[in-house]
Amino acid sequence: MNIQVNSEVDRLQAVLVHTPGAEMENMTPDSAPEVLYDDILSLPLASKEHAQLTGVLKKVAKVYELKDLLTEVLNHDHVRQALIQEIVSLYDCPEYAGELSEASPKDLAAQLIEGTPKSITSLERFLDRSPYAIPPLPNTFFTRDATMCLNDRVIIGSMAYRARVAESLLLKAIFNHHNDISTNGFYFDGTVHQDSKITIEGGDLLVVREDLVLIGYSERTSVAAIDYLMKAIASQGPVRHFIVVEIPKSRATIHLDMLFTLVDHHRCVVFPPMVQGTHAAPAYHCVFDADSGQQMTSITEHPNVLQALAQLDIDLEPIWCGGGESFHQAREQWASGANFFTFAPGQVLGYAHNRHTIESMSQAGFGVVDASEVIRGARTIESHEKLVVTMDGAELSRGGGGCRCMTMPLARG
Repeated sequence: MNIQVNSEVDRLQAVLVHTPGAEMENMTPDSAPEVLYDDILSLPLASKEHAQLTGVLKKVAKVYELKDLLTEVLNHDHVRQALIQEIVSLYDCPEYAGELSEASPKDLAAQLIEGTPKSITSLERFLDRSPYAIPPLPNTFFTRDATMCLNDRVIIGSMAYRARVAESLLLKAIFNHHNDISTNGFYFDGTVHQDSKITIEGGDLLVVREDLVLIGYSERTSVAAIDYLMKAIASQGPVRHFIVVEIPKSRATIHLDMLFTLVDHHRCVVFPPMVQGTHAAPAYHCVFDADSGQQMTSITEHPNVLQALAQLDIDLEPIWCGGGESFHQAREQWASGANFFTFAPGQVLGYAHNRHTIESMSQAGFGVVDASEVIRGARTIESHEKLVVTMDGAELSRGGGGCRCMTMPLARG
């Protein structure tokens, strides 16, 4: 399969997901903040909800599971040994390299995601409150953040927090070595940038069209990284236009896609106060030269992202997250109400509990269908219809993300 993603809304062909596993339960209320959680989640509830996501996706595209791909690349000894060395170096536990090397590819993949318990070999380790030498990765089901596919290349994230760096290492091994995945290389490999000034995560990168990308300047993506990334992308072509949206650095707005997602060629779902209101996030249109892409030729500031896009002949009709009342807007934005995943033009997945947002979608002409109807075949999705498929997500959303966060498109078209 060839990587090819030059739109947020073109018909999905292949997508990468990760079904939550034991890593989600291998944390306590005390350790939850260390892995960027506000609370601990129930694996049975989260798994049941996530099954609705994958169940719908399997009706419309090829679905790849991250752990399956990782297991397959770990069958190659050179990949296996290199990844083990990167992981034990990251967590400063070289004494575990031998133990990890002896595990089967399937067991090793599980250990790297679910966590590797530590052996008590010193007082220092005994007094360390963490029971893991290699900690669990409960954010792995947010496959969007650690890698990004753009046109025919890949961007490996430079994660803002150490708790998520290992995810990038696992995914880099997959994109570098899996026999079924073909890319034209990396625009950027964030795993070689351990400088805290260079951070970029996938929730802040939206592909508008082949030559235009949106990037969020956020809590998780730094302006230094954006400068670096824009030049790296532009130098390879065909992207020459970038719109950088400066969003508040807060827990509720960790990524741009928590405020704005494209749901059709000319429609988007937005959190109104930060996209259209008097305190809307400013947007900067950065243009690189058309020949080599090596030089930025202009920067133009716009009051918000919609006006910046309009200057590039992309006129979007906004649909309001939370409907018309600010109270509901704030509540549903917090619950990932603006974070939709588009699997075809005008056909999207979103959380059912954001009922005022779903009502806004209905008023905008989108039909509303429950995920269970699609999964069991009671409802066929026609290519021409505008539709929002609603899934349960009350437990998953407590992890801090929505349907776009949980999906990494590999190919559209």
